[in-house]
Amino acid sequence: MKTALAVVSLTLVNFGVLHGLSIVDEVSGTCCPPVARRQNSIPVHYVTGTHYEVGYSVGRTFGTIIKQFISAYEPLQSELLKMFALPEGRKIYEESLKSTEQYFPQYVIELKGMADGADVPFHELFLMALDDTLPKNLNTSSKDKGPVGCTSFIINNLNAQLLGHTEDAMSETVNNYYIISAHVVPGEDESGGLFAARDEKFEALAYAGHLPGYASGHNHHGLVFSINTIFVSKPLRGKIPREFITRALLASKANLTEIVDVLTNKGIGTADGFNVNFAFLDVPVKSRVFYTAEVTPKAEDNRSEVYLADFGIGRNSLHTNRLLHLKYPELNEAAYGSSVSRESRYRQMTKNRDATSLEDMIEILGNKEDDPWPIFSDKATARVSTIHLGIFDFIGKTWTMWTNDPINNAPLLQLPLTFRNFVNPIGNKVATNKVDAIGTIDEPDN
Repeated sequence: MKTALAVVSLTLVNFGVLHGLSIVDEVSGTCCPPVARRQNSIPVHYVTGTHYEVGYSVGRTFGTIIKQFISAYEPLQSELLKMFALPEGRKIYEESLKSTEQYFPQYVIELKGMADGADVPFHELFLMALDDTLPKNLNTSSKDKGPVGCTSFIINNLNAQLLGHTEDAMSETVNNYYIISAHVVPGEDESGGLFAARDEKFEALAYAGHLPGYASGHNHHGLVFSINTIFVSKPLRGKIPREFITRALLASKANLTEIVDVLTNKGIGTADGFNVNFAFLDVPVKSRVFYTAEVTPKAEDNRSEVYLADFGIGRNSLHTNRLLHLKYPELNEAAYGSSVSRESRYRQMTKNRDATSLEDMIEILGNKEDDPWPIFSDKATARVSTIHLGIFDFIGKTWTMWTNDPINNAPLLQLPLTFRNFVNPIGNKVATNKVDAIGTIDEPDN
């Protein structure tokens, strides 16, 4: 039974007219408790089609989430849209869009499909992908987003071969992401870029309003990877937003040369910095090697700068949101300080013993010490939250995921890392039978 309590005070306003002003309007005894801030939900969207059709389907399916996210995303609403309205800001936007269309027209079309499906302006989605490139090239100060970023952790031994990855993002992003499982068959009008369009089969985490690939994922070639943002202080205008380059990884073969080519992006290059952690699924356990790549802009050349490190059997690796190898100016903001803090906690936890198992990985990636910059951040008041933890198991061939603290909560979702072909459509059999039958008809005697 519902009961309502209203307390009314009388206020004298407007030439002595009395108005009722409700100061309490509270409903008690409701049937349902409040919804928790962190929902135990990871939507998975299965889709096939052209790039535009896949983007449109994602936008249509998650349109409400996308609209809510972009309206709440502070950097877009308080900074990027205002900068876009400036003549020079619009010019920087158009330069990057032109370069991206030249290299990856299929992914621009995919993002346009998402915008159409969600019924939101395309430029708002592209601005989120452009990120710091706009304010830094306008020489405009922008608000420190806080300790945004991620942590990628590799364990490589004969009994455990794991890639774990936390997604740390601004608080608006909690619950505003999903998994896309897609088979993309490019349309005739989606080719022609420097990066050739091709059939793609992949599963990847995507933030609302963003392309899949700039987080973590895997494809049917056996490439498995995670991404960490590197916050450089001098992103370059006229280059390609990193989100489009990492989207291309979902189309890449499990081939080291091809992956380095994708990251190098010869002809244009990345506008901003990022780190990729990856390995190949279909190799023998005894010979599996993990890799980390650091990628930064290269001002004097039309390509990205790429540094590749490898981690064979018996070697682990932890990478956060700062450069460990390449030398390129970085922002001295909370994300950098948070990276140092997380790396320090990892060294303390592994000082006397190496991490060698799934349990060790969960213990490290679920650690909540070192406030305000823990490895796993889940305080309701935190400006940045760990919204997702995923662990790829290369021996078990699974992707296991948590939305909450993994030490005290069971995983919510586990997906296989293998792709299997479905049965052929029955129409194919009918057509085949017809052809066979026609082929056996005897010619009549003359």
